[in-house]
Amino acid sequence: MKKTIIFSLVFMVSSIFSQRKDTLIIFSEIMFYNSTSIPNGEFIELYNTSYTDTIDIANWKIKYYTSSPNLIVSAGVGTRIKPRQYAVIFEGDYVSGYNVPSGALILRVSGNNFGTTGMANTADRDVHLLNASNDTVWSYFYTANNSAGYSDEKIIMIGSNIASNWSNSLVLNGTPGAANSVSPKEYDIQVASIVAKPLYPVINDDISISAIIKNLGLLNATNFSVSFKYDLNNDRTWDVFVPAKNISLLVSKDSIVVDSDSLIKRIQSPARVLCEINFDLDQNSANDTLSLIIEPGLPRNSIVINEIMFDPRTGEPEWIELFNNTNNEVNLNSWEISDVLASPTVVRITNDDFYFQPKSFLVIAVNSKIFDYYDSIPSPIFYVSIPALNNDKDGVVIYDKRGAVIDSVFYFSSWGASKKSLERISVELPSNLQSNWAASIADSGATPGRTNSVSNVKSYARNSIVINEIMYEPLSGNAEYIELYNSSNDTINLAGWQIKEKSNNTFFLSSRTFYLLPDEYFILVSDSSIFSIFPYLKDLPYRQYIRINQSSDLSLSNTGDIITLTDLFRNVIDSVSYLPSWHYKDIEDTRGRALERINPILNSNDEKNWSTSTNYHGGTPLMRNSVFTKVLPSKSKVEFSQNPFSPDFDGFEDFTVITYKLPIETSKIRIRIYDSYGRLVRTLVDNQPSSSEGMVTFDGLDDEKNPLRIGIYIVSLEAFNLQHGVIEAVKKPLVVAKKLK
Repeated sequence: MKKTIIFSLVFMVSSIFSQRKDTLIIFSEIMFYNSTSIPNGEFIELYNTSYTDTIDIANWKIKYYTSSPNLIVSAGVGTRIKPRQYAVIFEGDYVSGYNVPSGALILRVSGNNFGTTGMANTADRDVHLLNASNDTVWSYFYTANNSAGYSDEKIIMIGSNIASNWSNSLVLNGTPGAANSVSPKEYDIQVASIVAKPLYPVINDDISISAIIKNLGLLNATNFSVSFKYDLNNDRTWDVFVPAKNISLLVSKDSIVVDSDSLIKRIQSPARVLCEINFDLDQNSANDTLSLIIEPGLPRNSIVINEIMFDPRTGEPEWIELFNNTNNEVNLNSWEISDVLASPTVVRITNDDFYFQPKSFLVIAVNSKIFDYYDSIPSPIFYVSIPALNNDKDGVVIYDKRGAVIDSVFYFSSWGASKKSLERISVELPSNLQSNWAASIADSGATPGRTNSVSNVKSYARNSIVINEIMYEPLSGNAEYIELYNSSNDTINLAGWQIKEKSNNTFFLSSRTFYLLPDEYFILVSDSSIFSIFPYLKDLPYRQYIRINQSSDLSLSNTGDIITLTDLFRNVIDSVSYLPSWHYKDIEDTRGRALERINPILNSNDEKNWSTSTNYHGGTPLMRNSVFTKVLPSKSKVEFSQNPFSPDFDGFEDFTVITYKLPIETSKIRIRIYDSYGRLVRTLVDNQPSSSEGMVTFDGLDDEKNPLRIGIYIVSLEAFNLQHGVIEAVKKPLVVAKKLK
């Protein structure tokens, strides 16, 4: 009796243990719609998920849909599935066509087909795996949405058979006997990338190497190592073996950065780096190694963008000029160029070897129509489908064959001018510096393949040219104008110079080379109506000094405005912030009368240096100002340019300029005017900082803006500072006269 009980218990435990082990065998892939290239190619793949147990599936069956079960039989090597092994069950009449790895177990079904006539490929069906006891071990319900030759593959092998854990194979004919194309491995460590710093080295750089190691597997990886090798001249021989680093743990789906303990020092030529993982449990050795070629290239700005035709004339193609700023030839094979906005479009300059000669130019044009607009282009030309450049703003980027940015420019339309190229002024200054670019001043509007027209233009000192006369409120139908005067001893090229007013309206003075000699005038005028008021301007000697804007006005405000004069480099040469109060106070109606500068070397924004034109026509364009007062060289501490002077607004000696010299470099000054009775009538300057020399204009008015009577007045100048107190006190007589009638 005891023996019977013991036997029954052993049988029951053995049966339970056997059933538990049966579930280690799972469905892993089902090909229900084989391609026509593999006749009788339906198959079902099983997988032993155990790491230790071999499972014998003798007398196991496949039950398809409503058909009677098919017995699984040996194909010549038995029915035992080893741990972590795949088993592929083919139809009985399958001959060949699949490339099944040698480590997989090949099985068949007892009949020629799964089920009665094979598995349906247009209707959804269920498939079941039965053990020797006819117990259902696994079931799978497939959806017939596959293309021919693409199987259903299980994604997570140890997961359930729900639909979300299956997917269509990523490869044609599936993966019978091998890891599923859609499945992550339980253990799969990858060398995701190798990182070199700097990313784009140049010759003699020291390079540090790191690798990003990622755990793609489902399980944590423990106790593996990462090593590096260097082939310093890329001759397929390893020159440096860096000791391996041991990694104790890398969590599933996490990544780490592993740094090499050895630099590549003073790189001279392309070098190859290999990173390798050593992990016994890894199920995908294909991603355990990764190599990287590190190639030293040119420093940034070796090749520079030198000229851009982004807004060409009708019919002219867009083009870009490059300049080789090195002393060596540069091979442009596989170099690329792109725009920036709205998104970069990168195009190849050339796929062939082309050696760009040192200190020379190269033009990249959309097509050969560029020759219709220029007599000759002495540099090589590449015809490339350059991405269309925006006229308002855009960028140009040059990449070497490594993808490294060698030069880039982001421009705005305000940097240049329509229908003219944008020329670089200096190859040594930064590419994205606005002051390093200007509209071409060449007669042809550009200089493709030649030295830029703006490269030899010099920079000029502030106030070398001054704003000398402003007609901001002309009579109805007449023109606004701004007059300039060359107050220097230098001949000045006005090419690229601009006048701006407060509202940012910008006016070019000359689009090409134009020289203004010392003591010469130049006017910017809104329209040609100026010739009606000032007929002498029609004469040839004057016409070349007139820039007509062909507009109704220059946007000069009648209530005051700011006028700024800039040179080609956008340096401010002069600026005036005028107000209507600068006019002579006794003139009630100043319409049609210009504001004239009294003296060009005095302060541009000193209202005492400006007054109303006394000329009958209301201004003196291209002629000496009617209110001009000469400043005499100072031979003593205080001097007057006119003494006597007659402030009667007749255009003759209406102002005097007080010139002074002081014995100290910095001080504060006070200049006051007293009448013959000692009464203070005018304070010209009160506690104003001053250098050792200076000039002040006196208009003959008292503090109430009333004209002084004829007579002798005393000019008192006091200079003082905190260290010395009063350091100078000078009084000199000044005569206010009146013109005899």
